[in-house]
Amino acid sequence: MAAVKTLSEGVRLYAVQTDRFKTSSIAVTMALPMSTNLSANALLINVLKHSCKKYPDFVMLNSRLSELYGASVGASVIKSGEAQLLTLSTVCIDDRFALGEDEKISAECADLLCGMLFEPDLKNGKFNSDIVAEEKRLLLQRIDEEINDKRYYAGVRCEQILCRDEAYGKSRYGERAEVEAVTPDDIYDAWQNLLRSARIMITCVSSSDGKRVEKIFKKGFSKIDREPAEITTEYRKKAGAFRRVEEKYPVNQGKLVLGFRTGMSDIDDMHYPEILMIDLFGGNVYSKLFLNVREKLSLCYYCWAKLHIRKGVVFVDCGIDTENEKKATSEIVKQLQAIRDGDFTDEDMAASLMGMRERWLSMDEPMKLCLWYGAQVCDDTLVTPEEKVAKLEKVTKDEVCAAAKRLSLEAVYMLSAETQEGENNED
Repeated sequence: MAAVKTLSEGVRLYAVQTDRFKTSSIAVTMALPMSTNLSANALLINVLKHSCKKYPDFVMLNSRLSELYGASVGASVIKSGEAQLLTLSTVCIDDRFALGEDEKISAECADLLCGMLFEPDLKNGKFNSDIVAEEKRLLLQRIDEEINDKRYYAGVRCEQILCRDEAYGKSRYGERAEVEAVTPDDIYDAWQNLLRSARIMITCVSSSDGKRVEKIFKKGFSKIDREPAEITTEYRKKAGAFRRVEEKYPVNQGKLVLGFRTGMSDIDDMHYPEILMIDLFGGNVYSKLFLNVREKLSLCYYCWAKLHIRKGVVFVDCGIDTENEKKATSEIVKQLQAIRDGDFTDEDMAASLMGMRERWLSMDEPMKLCLWYGAQVCDDTLVTPEEKVAKLEKVTKDEVCAAAKRLSLEAVYMLSAETQEGENNED
């Protein structure tokens, strides 16, 4: 089990000391409930990475990053269960490669992140309106780009249909109109709320022991009156009323997405059997969906299953010719039944375990490790990649079959190639 330091109420730090990498990374992952102002939060994290009180403009910040051997700062927004995760991070050369014997680049980067987080560049108590306007433009552009990516769009639409009356059905960025409505005052309020109520995981991956990084962040949070928010995710064990939605677009390739409930009651309910089952079902090139629906029957251009274990839902997405929807859907359900019936070998399970073992134990960048632990920001205890592999290897064939039997189909979304004028169809 990972040894975690508590820096403040709801703030934890985990330092991964390793000399595997030539670079170091620090990531501050902050979780907020989906009931907060999602658009203001998404804009805030991108505004924060622009500057801080000590380095108030791009030139000064870029100069400082150059002094730190070309370090970089990044920000991201994702949805994990019914929590919005905001991450502010930095990547730099590892301390052992610094020219000065006493140079601790990771600690310098931690200090820079603290400056951005705790002492942003405010003018009369407000964030720079020009930077807010620019980040708003970029976020709206990102939303439009995701809509234009029809595979991504189809996945989002199926999420919305499956979880139409749940917080998980919301976009990680909020709606387009909500983004447009955000003001600099909203950004300030979001910043205050973030510092006060977010659940926070700080991960440092470096050859150093992380004690300097710990000291820097502990000092920063010591000035904040913390009241961490309660973040929970609703799991629905059984599918509700079945719903199929079809929309027509001028596309060459149809997009079919099926949304299933896993039967999980919480994140610990058959956690590892669910992971292995979905990988066998449609997670890789050795899976049932790839070998049969795509390769053998040629019913689709791609066909994968993805488990969202922090919500207890599964989505199968395919690129198909529109006329093949019924055949593809029928075959997907047939392959799920094969998993339920135990129609897979020990060799299939071994291939799945080997694939996941390689992915989890061979992370080639320190930031991937940071994000691994950041994803566990709302969990009571942290699980290392090694621990996860060990637990997965104990899963039995009967447990895989039992996990498959609990899947129930609730939503189908079909984005059809538009052949004639007509209204969107919803059944």
